Amino acid sequence: MPPQVVGIGSCGIDYFAIVPRLLGPDEKINADRMEIHAGGVTGNNLTQVARLGASAGWLGLIGDDESGRLIVKAFEEDGLDLSGIQTIKGEQSTFVWIPVDAQGERCIYMFPNVNGKLTTDQVRSLFASKIKSATHFHTEASQLPLPPIKAAMEVAREAGVRVIFDLDVAPSYFAHAKLGSEKDLISALQLVDVLKPCKAAAREITGETDYEKIAVKLLALGPKVVAVTMGSDGALIASAGEMAYVPAFKVNVVDSTGAGDAFMGGLSYGLLQNWKHHVVGLFANACAAICCTKVGARSMGKRGEVEALIQEQRPEGSSF
Repeated sequence: MPPQVVGIGSCGIDYFAIVPRLLGPDEKINADRMEIHAGGVTGNNLTQVARLGASAGWLGLIGDDESGRLIVKAFEEDGLDLSGIQTIKGEQSTFVWIPVDAQGERCIYMFPNVNGKLTTDQVRSLFASKIKSATHFHTEASQLPLPPIKAAMEVAREAGVRVIFDLDVAPSYFAHAKLGSEKDLISALQLVDVLKPCKAAAREITGETDYEKIAVKLLALGPKVVAVTMGSDGALIASAGEMAYVPAFKVNVVDSTGAGDAFMGGLSYGLLQNWKHHVVGLFANACAAICCTKVGARSMGKRGEVEALIQEQRPEGSSF
C-alpha cells in the first residue's frame, strides 16, 4: 500500500550546540555539549504523522554521505516508506547548525546542499506517481526553490490530493534567499488546501497582528484551512465557516526546535481522521508541546502520549 501522506521539502541532520546563551557579533562562548538529530521541516512533519500511526514517506534527494545514511536510518526507525528517497553520488546531504540556549531559544543555519538542487523535471519524473497515490501532500517554503515545490503542488492538485503547506519563512526572506519572488510565492498559495504560516510570514503578508484578521486575509488568498499558532495563547484553526480557538499546553520547555513541525504533523493526522477543527487544533497543540520537552526537532510523541497529555491537562474548552 502506498503511504497516505508524502512530502517534498527540507530534510537533513541537525547539529545542536547546547549553549548558555545565544551570541551577538564578535562574541565567543563555550558550548555545554553537542547533539546530533535528524530534522528538516517536511521530514519532521512526516515523522510526526508516522509516529501517530499513519503511513508516511519523504520524497527527495540525499547524498552518499554520513548525513544521508543518518537520514535514512532515522526514517527507517520510525517506519516511514523509503522508496521515494533518491541517493545522488558525490553530493552532500542537507545539514543544519542550531545553537540552543538555556531557555530553549535557538537560531538556525541551513545548508540545503543536494536536496536544494531538486528540479521540476525530477519532481515529475521521480515523484509524481507517489504524490498522486497519497491522500495528503506536505511541502514548505523554507530551503527549496519555488519551481519544484509548485510543480509538486500542481501534481497533487490535479490528482485531488490535499496540499498542506508550511510557510516557514517570511516572503521577503524567501526572495532574499533567491528561492523565488514574493509575488510568485503568494500566488502559489492558490494551490494550497491547508496553510500554516510562521508569525513573520503571517504578519508580512496580511499587515495584521490580530489573529482572526490574519486568518481571514490568508483564507482569501486561496487556502481552505488556515492554522495560526499563537504560542502560549494556543492556536486558531480557521476556514470559511469556522474559527476554532484552541488552548496551549503547559510543559517544561527544553528546546522549541521542531514544535511547529510537530503541530503540522498533528494537524495533518487530525484532518486524516476527519475530526472537527477544535479537536484537530487541540491534538496538534499537544503534539507541539511534547516536542518542546527534549532537545531535537524529532522529540515527538506517539498517539498515546499525545492523548495522555490532553487528558492530563484538559485545557479549558477541550472536548477531545
